[in-house]
Amino acid sequence: MTDNTDPGATGRSPVPSPRHHRGARARRTTSLLLASCAAAPAALAQSPFAATVIDYRPAPGQFVQDPAFNDPARALGPPVGGGTLDGNDTKAVTLGGFGGSITLAFDRPVRDDPHNPLGLDCIVFGNAFWHNADPNRRWAEPATIEISRDTNRNGLADDPWYLIPGTHLPDPITTWQPQTWDDNTNDNTFPPSVASWLPPGQSGTWQTWSFRLPPNPFESSLILDNPNGPFAIDEGVIGYADCSPTLLLGDLNADNTIDDPDADPAVFYTTPDNPFTVGIDPGSGGGDAFDIAWAIDPATNLPANLRAFDFIRITNATNAVFGPFGERSAELCAVADVAPRVSDQTERARIEPREIRRP
Repeated sequence: MTDNTDPGATGRSPVPSPRHHRGARARRTTSLLLASCAAAPAALAQSPFAATVIDYRPAPGQFVQDPAFNDPARALGPPVGGGTLDGNDTKAVTLGGFGGSITLAFDRPVRDDPHNPLGLDCIVFGNAFWHNADPNRRWAEPATIEISRDTNRNGLADDPWYLIPGTHLPDPITTWQPQTWDDNTNDNTFPPSVASWLPPGQSGTWQTWSFRLPPNPFESSLILDNPNGPFAIDEGVIGYADCSPTLLLGDLNADNTIDDPDADPAVFYTTPDNPFTVGIDPGSGGGDAFDIAWAIDPATNLPANLRAFDFIRITNATNAVFGPFGERSAELCAVADVAPRVSDQTERARIEPREIRRP
């Protein structure tokens, strides 16, 4: 989130509010969004996947000038999975460093549907994977998830934004913080120190803002360990993007073998994995699923009570650089609307918001 301050809060510390979450940022930064990405391709009409790029504002990072990683259109349509042992970067877009973000829209509202498996409504796909095939240890680069309803029906993402707090942001307003950057790579006052890390078109001094995940466990090591322990069966990191692998299309049991070569991405990648359990459920394409009912107003910590959303924003929520490995930067591959299922599986208990918010 680049300079997401309340424009009316002059002279005061910026406080995130759902309505003015981006604030004056647009006056100080240049969007990288290409005109060709402003409208969804005709082929994506009524797609279960995000169909339009609304905004793309990466923070400085090692891949922001790389055409293989800085095309926001890569986040549209279905993902291309790499499996549990490696991420697939052929359809990934980088968010750069702390506060880098992308905002996407669907061509239909994503609804809070109790008929969805486990009551989960949306899946965010990245390029995370398991370290040494261990699902309790992951190469993951977590990002926060925010959603917004187009209440005023103007097609713009200018209505209130609500946060999925996940397991580690029980009081998000206390974690809302800036990162200052400048384009003088010879001066160490502000990062970056490498010219190739500057986002194209960005110059001068500017700030990005984000809810920051706690350094332990999110910034203390290259590998993200399950806080519940090395032999846990319960997942300890829930509600963030780019934490779980995206499976190969047609891999029905997460063994990195394609079982169904004719699998339909619109079915396979709209089947959520249970985010509360370690591993990936049979039949799911992986990714990080969430329930709209988990959303809160980050300024008040009260439930958002949304029945649907039209826009989703993914923001890098860690501020760490690991030497030659570069910054911890989420990569986004796709976002999917979960498809309702009529089966015994849908009878399982819905995951309640109060559960997801406990760190």
